[in-house]
Amino acid sequence: MKCLSAFVFFLTSITVSYAQKVITGKVTSAEDGKPLSEVTIVVQGTPVGTTTYPDGTYAIKVSGNEAMLVYTYVGYEPQAITVGNNSILNIQLKQQSSTLGDVVVVGFGKQKKMTVTGAISSVPVNNIQRISTPSLSNALAGSMPGIITRQSSGEPGYDGAAVFIRGFGTWANRAPLILVDGVERDINNINTQEIESFSILKDASATAVYGVRGANGVILIVTKRGVTGKPKVIFRTENASLQALRLPDYINGPEYAGLINEALANNGLPARYTAAELQKFKDGSDPYLYPNVDWTDAVLKKNTFQSINNLSVSGGNEIVKYYTNVGYTVLNGIYKQDPKNAYKTNAQMQRYNFRSNVDINVSKTISIELGIGGVIQKGNYPGTGAPGIFDALKITSPINYPKLNPDGSVAGASTSYLQNNPWGLVTQSGYTRQDRNTLQGTFGGKWDLSRLVTPGLSVRGLFAYDHYYSASTDRIKPYAIKQYLGKDANGNDQYSSPPIREEQPMTYVLHNGANRAYYTEVGVNYNRTFGDHTLTGMLLGNRREYIDLTAGTTLNNLPYRRQGLAGRITYNFKNRYLAEVNAGYNGSENFPEGKQYGFFPSVSAGWIISNEKFWHVNAISSLKIRGSYGQVGNDQIGARRFLFLTTINRQGQSYFFGDNQRFYQGFEEAQIGNDDVTWEVATKANIGMDLELLKGTISLQVDAFKEDREGILIQRGVIPRVTGYYPWTLPYANLGKAKNSGIDALLEVRHTTRKGFYYNFRGTFTYAKSICTQNDDPIPKYAYQSFVDQPIDQPMGLIALGFFKDQADIEKSPKQNFMDQVRPGDIKYQDYNNDGVVDDYDRVPIGYPRTPQMVYGAGASFGYKGFELSFFFTGVARTSLFVDGPSMYAFQMGSGTYNIMREYYDNRWTPQHTDARYPRVSPLQNPNNNRTSTLFLQDASYIRLKSAEIAYNFAIKRGLEGIRLFINGYNLATWDKIKVIDPESNYGTGGYPLQRSINFGAQLSF
Repeated sequence: MKCLSAFVFFLTSITVSYAQKVITGKVTSAEDGKPLSEVTIVVQGTPVGTTTYPDGTYAIKVSGNEAMLVYTYVGYEPQAITVGNNSILNIQLKQQSSTLGDVVVVGFGKQKKMTVTGAISSVPVNNIQRISTPSLSNALAGSMPGIITRQSSGEPGYDGAAVFIRGFGTWANRAPLILVDGVERDINNINTQEIESFSILKDASATAVYGVRGANGVILIVTKRGVTGKPKVIFRTENASLQALRLPDYINGPEYAGLINEALANNGLPARYTAAELQKFKDGSDPYLYPNVDWTDAVLKKNTFQSINNLSVSGGNEIVKYYTNVGYTVLNGIYKQDPKNAYKTNAQMQRYNFRSNVDINVSKTISIELGIGGVIQKGNYPGTGAPGIFDALKITSPINYPKLNPDGSVAGASTSYLQNNPWGLVTQSGYTRQDRNTLQGTFGGKWDLSRLVTPGLSVRGLFAYDHYYSASTDRIKPYAIKQYLGKDANGNDQYSSPPIREEQPMTYVLHNGANRAYYTEVGVNYNRTFGDHTLTGMLLGNRREYIDLTAGTTLNNLPYRRQGLAGRITYNFKNRYLAEVNAGYNGSENFPEGKQYGFFPSVSAGWIISNEKFWHVNAISSLKIRGSYGQVGNDQIGARRFLFLTTINRQGQSYFFGDNQRFYQGFEEAQIGNDDVTWEVATKANIGMDLELLKGTISLQVDAFKEDREGILIQRGVIPRVTGYYPWTLPYANLGKAKNSGIDALLEVRHTTRKGFYYNFRGTFTYAKSICTQNDDPIPKYAYQSFVDQPIDQPMGLIALGFFKDQADIEKSPKQNFMDQVRPGDIKYQDYNNDGVVDDYDRVPIGYPRTPQMVYGAGASFGYKGFELSFFFTGVARTSLFVDGPSMYAFQMGSGTYNIMREYYDNRWTPQHTDARYPRVSPLQNPNNNRTSTLFLQDASYIRLKSAEIAYNFAIKRGLEGIRLFINGYNLATWDKIKVIDPESNYGTGGYPLQRSINFGAQLSF
């Protein structure tokens, strides 16, 4: 009996030991208590596993008390717990200190940084938000490896920078694809305070899923969303004083008049102005006949104002989370105004931003997200645009005429270009009102099928609708212009009769523009861990339709459509060996049948060496090498739509025919179609390394890349005229080829001491060189004049050797065929081909392209007990700029025309100053001295203190969570070789200048 009892007890013990039970619980973040969704939970040593629901809860079956559960989540330290007698396990996961544990936004999803095998860079959002600028693109310079920007204008509403990723591999459209919350949108419509994360995708592995839109790189912007917790209110206000950077410095009236006399003397001609007249320019005794007008000072203000304000509310619970932000920005221009006007003429941009993101957990397995964004932008500008105003500042000399005549009318002269009085253009030519409104809506959802079908499986969808409307009202006023002639014998003012222009009524012209876009996306995701193996997959279909609502009956009225599939498979073995396959299959309606779709695959792999058992280097906490290879496309190829169609001009060449020689106008081919036109294809290779030292204190990311671009669209250039085709009718073909290669890197150092002092350093570097390897240009006479095997946008010009010293120097030098007679002080050029004559065949590649090949940034931030200090420098190298034009070619349009830059005046050649920077002054056009040459080509490299900030954080209770007061600056100082204009400017010797800002702000948190 005792034996039987013992046997029954033994069996019961075995049954209890191996009986299954269900463990439930909730996984949250140890830092903020936020529930963590999709945490992977695995029973160690078995294939059994599950993931947490959106509210962080989970349930999993285990075989007994000895079972061990392993919890892993992107960006958090893994945790292993023995079940024991527990039936409920609530787990708090700690965030990893190593940056390799960070979450990285990738194409159509997120990945753990440790497992990423592609080239992806991101920037801490607070680095962007420290820069007080209405345009997000202006805050990106040097911020990430691989990104290149160039801001060419500071005009309100038009101050956005051009953005490139790793330079460019084409001479067609070079802009990257920009996605905001997964939808293609304008980067400068995004309020910087709304951003949660900012990333760029650079190689084929990262961009292949975007197919025909991925070749130029992709920018991913994710906006903020709500978090579980009580409502949090943040109000931020920034108010800045703006100053123009490097306004043109022109010489004054007495100097200008004296320079005319000097130019005439250089050609053996008598002086135009007597000593008495020169004195009148100098002392201002007769300001109407002998004016001395500083036009820059007359029409431009030295300071202006900018204000950026934001109010956000966020919060939520386990069911509903919300984030809402409203913003108001105003940016004033630098134009002076006439107080007599009943309307404003200064440039101004006002913008209202709104964004609201709501996340709803309908159930434990179903969640939806709603997003609404809007931009209302109003602009005010003078009746004359910025190019016209700054051209007038260049054209109008200080002695042409006064700002106003004695009777208060606008002064001018009879010559057409002298009718553009800068003061009149800025204040009297009327005004333009612009309205630009954007509405954006997104609706998305996700259904977790882990319990219903299989663990790790989910489906999701996204629908977006964007609508844009613009209206421009032009109230242009042809104002009266009179030329002052002096006084008559009775002392009465005399004017030209009739006036140069009579005042006319103000015009009214309305321009409208509108478009809308639809985007739909449906996908399936899979994420499963089987012991040491982690497998993820994604398959997605998407479609975008864009309609120009004001295109009328033109071809542009037809919808623009893109649709396709994207897929990804990733494999991870023991966090050591990584493999990934990405592909995009998509197309565009813009290409002929049979050429509309393309397949763009990529493969990548990574090896986390530091996770190997043999690795025992304590100082190196993480080391990963990775590589990728694949193809992506670019359908933004330029030219017109539907290039496969031949267009007909119904009013072609005319002719006379018949007995009566009647006049006829026939049809002609306006543009020859090409049935084989298609997209560009970029084949990209990338090798990278991610290194972390001293437990993440120091991190280094380095990538080397190479790209071969084929199928670049160019208009045929070698088809001869004898075929009957005019050059402008020749078809476009995908014949261009280019290559792009370089290296980019990121170095970060971050540390916090036990006493709370922290410091962070961040440095970036990008070098990208793009080469044209094939075009369709006619073969030049001399190989060195070919653009093939030269950098894209490579400037060409003559090599200047200095100036002719005397007549003997002229006679012994090769003949220069640009004018009949050169004189001492004229530019001497190199006879590059040694044929005894200097002509256009001696033009060679000179300098570097305008877009820099090298970009870098470096900055640091420090903090201690509420105090914060930060700064960031950006710089570029291997870029050139021509500082030329009529203001540097003195009197090339005739003496008395065009302002003269002081840079030229102070450094011109004279018989007494032969060691000069610029040639002699001539009274008439001197085609020898205004050639494109190395003389006017300058090194546009620079280092700029892009931003700096000092702040203090007050910890306050009783309703206020905290107050942050700060002072920051933007474009604070620049070190460069040009000095004359800002080296980033795109306008030669004049254009709306970039701005420097000194900003005072406060942020209140409730």
